[in-house]
Amino acid sequence: ILLFAYTKVNLGDNLFIYLLLKRYPNIDFYIHVVEKEYEKVYQNFENLHYLYEDRDFDKIHVEDFDAYLYVGGSIFMESEYARHELKEVNKFVKRCNEKNKKFFYMSCNFGPYQTEEYFNLAKETYSLCGGICFRDKKSYNLFKEIPQVRQAPDMAFTLPVENIEKEKNTIGISVISLAIREDLKEKEGAYNDFIKRIIIKFAKRNYQVTLFGFSEFEKDSEAIQTILSTVPDEYKNNVHVEIFKENIEEYLKKYAKMEYMVCGRFHSMILSMLYGQKIYNLTYSKKQETVIEESKFFSRYQPIRDMNYETVLRKYYFKKASNYKLKKVIKKAENQFNDLEDLLKK
Repeated sequence: ILLFAYTKVNLGDNLFIYLLLKRYPNIDFYIHVVEKEYEKVYQNFENLHYLYEDRDFDKIHVEDFDAYLYVGGSIFMESEYARHELKEVNKFVKRCNEKNKKFFYMSCNFGPYQTEEYFNLAKETYSLCGGICFRDKKSYNLFKEIPQVRQAPDMAFTLPVENIEKEKNTIGISVISLAIREDLKEKEGAYNDFIKRIIIKFAKRNYQVTLFGFSEFEKDSEAIQTILSTVPDEYKNNVHVEIFKENIEEYLKKYAKMEYMVCGRFHSMILSMLYGQKIYNLTYSKKQETVIEESKFFSRYQPIRDMNYETVLRKYYFKKASNYKLKKVIKKAENQFNDLEDLLKK
């Protein structure tokens, strides 16, 4: 199976591929990569093979693979690049259909979009696919009249978790960089100040604070260094930094030990739910808010776009996800794999 995915070292997207490799050890997956460090993430797997070249749909010989799978989250946010890529995929799926090869999308969401042209191109492409499973109801409702379109919670909910004991008096913060986000750039000062104040507040109570960066490429580590430079020295002994670079399992073990978690990334929220942590969500995009509102797991969260220097975090804001609800979501998330399972039965 040839995979299409975001091939940077980024815990959220890498988690999708990790789950596929773990679940289907007897399938040979192939992926186009440009950077060697990407390999380190999956060094323990023998069923992922690398094609060292830029991905070019025109150059792929459709007959070379049994099926094609595009796995990603927000891969349909309309932009010049997204329009170009969708046109390429549309042509490619038509070629797949001529040779009777299936093309699937998994664990994605659609939008935001601005033009009818993009919406219609997506609609046509989905109707040509072997299957597309959205991770949110909002996207599903836009295209539900297409028979191949389904919906199930994000694939990350299917991560098998072991019961890792929490370290008492610990708090983790999943930090993102606002410097690279055009729509949130102006909130960088207020956001960094908010994180600094959380560090001080908990360090004063003798908590160990760990700052987690999921993606060096997306400048998480730079944001962490900027924030740390403003923290008074007396609290720095209580602060630790964990940047994801390789070995998902080792990283997740450290993450799972936290008692409290301020979740700034979409997948940090899902991981913290699975690990039974006390959670407070900072949302940087509508996709997080959509999931929070659709699932009704949390009644309180803080959109970053509404932050200011007076924004506070109280300890009682933290909340664990309801175990009863979570079990139901995990069970439904298994449906992300239905199209692939049907293909394998054949």
